[in-house]
Amino acid sequence: MINRNTHEIRKIFLRFFQEKDHLILPGSKLVPSERNSSLLFTNAGMNQFRENFFKKEKLSSFTRVATSQYCIRAGGKFSDLENVGYTNSHHTLFEMLGNFSFGDYFRSESIEYAWELLTSKKWFGISKNKILITVHHLDEESYDIWANQIGISKNKIFKIEDKENHKYHSENFWKMGKTGPCGPSTEIFYNFDEKDDFDGSLESFERRKKNFIEIWNIVFIQFNLNSSNKLEPLRYKSIDTGMGLERIASVIQNVKSNYQIDTFKKLIQSIRSQFSAICFKDYTLRILSDHIRSIVLIINENIKPSNVGRGYVIRKIIRRAVRKGYLDGIREPFLYKIVSCFTRSNEKDFKYVKINQKIIEHTIKKEEKQFLKIILVGIKFLKEKLKNFNYRFISEKDIFLLHDTYGLPIDIAMKICKEHGTSIKR
Repeated sequence: MINRNTHEIRKIFLRFFQEKDHLILPGSKLVPSERNSSLLFTNAGMNQFRENFFKKEKLSSFTRVATSQYCIRAGGKFSDLENVGYTNSHHTLFEMLGNFSFGDYFRSESIEYAWELLTSKKWFGISKNKILITVHHLDEESYDIWANQIGISKNKIFKIEDKENHKYHSENFWKMGKTGPCGPSTEIFYNFDEKDDFDGSLESFERRKKNFIEIWNIVFIQFNLNSSNKLEPLRYKSIDTGMGLERIASVIQNVKSNYQIDTFKKLIQSIRSQFSAICFKDYTLRILSDHIRSIVLIINENIKPSNVGRGYVIRKIIRRAVRKGYLDGIREPFLYKIVSCFTRSNEKDFKYVKINQKIIEHTIKKEEKQFLKIILVGIKFLKEKLKNFNYRFISEKDIFLLHDTYGLPIDIAMKICKEHGTSIKR
């Protein structure tokens, strides 16, 4: 396996599918079009093709497509915001590589394409022995393709059951909603562990799951789920796949965290250099490097911080970053300065996107100032309460009241209590 940078990995993915007669289309904007108005932000590569999955007639063109799509998962049903910084692979913004078939190829070809791209020395050249597969427990066809057509050991193919015996409620069964197009999926994992003692049982899969990373999900859209929770076969079947660029980069660059891949390493180093006097915690650097990416690209699409909808999401992301900086000792606006770190370290990836840096910096700085004022007011009231009890104790209820009334972040309140040796009563 050749170590490649993120930019090269994206190019290889798109070139591979271009050679397989796919039309290469640009990703859509982060703010969805009106036909996807139910979404706060684009959260998957398939969003711009949503209507194609509802077609009752075969498309006359664009039946094979591949894209690279920026996605936001920081608000609404799909939000990874609170996980960011504390895991190796969660992000508020990530790039999803995807190939799609609308009434063209289906199960066998999509699995063969994935296997060729991942394992062929002409392409990514990942070791075949490192790959694990999951399928829906009723999807015998996919199981058979992996085992007999591709030749993966049955010890490394795992059948995933429905959750709590709730029909079609599974990690390996995708649904667009309570009704509508749906189908089973197969997921491809990379095993970072040197051990290889699998026996095909879910127990052996779950036991070592912390050493895996999911790199590709292939969805076989072949049914319509009706209001009676019954599956009706679709006349024209489709393929929807998604592979996180940051995740596949961590595999190809042989690092166990997305935050160690080339793009994040450059950004984190740039932040460290910009604030050399601040001793940031590792998780703070992960949070800042992740959040600045989504903040810049969301504001760049004219979304401003507010208390509703998309504006509330960007406000939450900015304030979470400011909070973490405050806990590491920063007492003035700083996040807006990281915009230049982002643009410098990601210049190659965003050369076709016009970044309005001054507007973005101004918007962030304004929000930072407002939030820091809120923090100062909250701290004032907190210290008054602590003084009333001679700094000995404060109730957990009062901590939450200060958060609800004055907006004082709970983690900052807890830090101040700790500094004063104040115990918190439950």
